[in-house]
Amino acid sequence: MLKLKTMIELFKKSRLEKKEKLNERRVAEKVSEAGLDDFVRYLHSPWRIIWSNLLAGIFRGLGFIIGATVVLAISVYVLVQILGNLPWVGEYFANIGEFVNDIQDSAATLKGLGK
Repeated sequence: MLKLKTMIELFKKSRLEKKEKLNERRVAEKVSEAGLDDFVRYLHSPWRIIWSNLLAGIFRGLGFIIGATVVLAISVYVLVQILGNLPWVGEYFANIGEFVNDIQDSAATLKGLGK
């Protein structure tokens, strides 16, 4: 009786293994048909993932910087054209310019002292 149960279990196990192999083949065929085999190879290569993400991050950062520069330049140009003739705005920008120059002069002085 024990041998019969063992044989039945082995038979069931064998059938399950055959079904699993058949399912694996079907999945592999479907993946290949869908053109996902390149994607699967990509997922199995961690260096390729790291490299592509690194490049994507670099170019996103560059795009952000260039875009922000263009938007800020246009915004400043428009504001100067609109508000540049007002006396208090001109004084405000002059004060900002003096402040920046003072900071640059003090930084140059400190740099000279460090030598």
